[in-house]
Amino acid sequence: MSQRRFLVYKYRYIASLSILGLFLIWGLACSPGARTSAPVQEGKPIIAVSIVPEQSFIEAVAGDMVEVVVMIPPGSNPENYAPTPQEMAQLSKASLYFSIGVPTEKANIFPSIKDLNPGIKVVDLPKVVAAVYPDREFAPGQRDPHIWLSPQRAQVIVDTIADELAQLDPNHADYYRSNADTYGRQLLILDSSIKSTLSQLKQRTFIVYHPALGYFADDYDLSMLAIEEEGKEATAQHIQEIIDQAKKQDIKVVFYQASVSSKQADAIANNIEGYTEQIDPLAADYIENMQRITHTFARVLQQQR
Repeated sequence: MSQRRFLVYKYRYIASLSILGLFLIWGLACSPGARTSAPVQEGKPIIAVSIVPEQSFIEAVAGDMVEVVVMIPPGSNPENYAPTPQEMAQLSKASLYFSIGVPTEKANIFPSIKDLNPGIKVVDLPKVVAAVYPDREFAPGQRDPHIWLSPQRAQVIVDTIADELAQLDPNHADYYRSNADTYGRQLLILDSSIKSTLSQLKQRTFIVYHPALGYFADDYDLSMLAIEEEGKEATAQHIQEIIDQAKKQDIKVVFYQASVSSKQADAIANNIEGYTEQIDPLAADYIENMQRITHTFARVLQQQR
C-alpha cells in the first residue's frame, strides 16, 4: 500500500513540473472555478475534524455536499483545548471524524467519542500518512503531529478524505475524487513554489517558540530551533542554548504562533537584539496560508547573513 501511494505521489510531482509554468499559484489557489460544482443536498453528512486546516481540505474535496464540524475552533490551542458541550453535541451527529493527532484528541475527545457516537468512524490520518512519509519525533516515542504543514503529506490527507467520503457517499464518489485530483494539483504546484522560493536562502536556520514547523523544515532543507520542550516552557539552560545558537548564527528573529504564549519568545528576541514574528499554522485557507508562511520566511531569512 505505501509503495503504491509513494509511486502515485512521485508521478504526480514529476507531472506537475511540466505544468508549473502554466499556472500562477496565487490565482490557482483561490480560483472560484477550481472545484467541480455540485448541488446542495438535504440531510448532508456531518464530518468532524480537529483543526481548521482540515476543514480547508474537506471543503476542497466535498464542496457543499457535507457539513464540517471543527472541534478546536480558531484561536484555540490544540495542545489542551477542551471542546464545549455544544461542540461535543455536534460531534455526536458526525459520520466521520478525521483525527490529525494533536494532543487534545487523546485527552479530551477520544475518551468519550464512542459513548457519545457509537457509529462514528474515526480515520487516523497520522497512521495513513506514516505509511507513505516518515514521522518525525520531538523525542523518542513523542511523534510530531504537525503533518498538515507539509504539502506533500497534505496530499495524502486529501486523497484519504476523498476515499472515505466516497465510501460514505458512493453516489458522489466521482465528484469527491475529481475535486481531490484538482486540489492535489494545486498542492503539487504549491510544493514546487515553496521549494523555489526558499532554495536560494543562505540563512537556513530559524527559531520558533512552538515546534510546529519540523515537517516544513525537513521538506525544504531548513533547520528548526524550538524553544518549547515537550509541550512545556523551556528551561533556563535550554533558553541559553538557543540564545548562544542565535548569536553564533546571527539569527535575529523568533517566530511564534497566535494560540501559544510568546513570553519566552519575546525574552529571547530581546536578548539577541532581535524581534518576534507571528505565523499561524492553524489559519483557514490552507494554500494561501502556506504561501504566507513561505514568504514570511523568505523575507525574514533573506535579511540575515
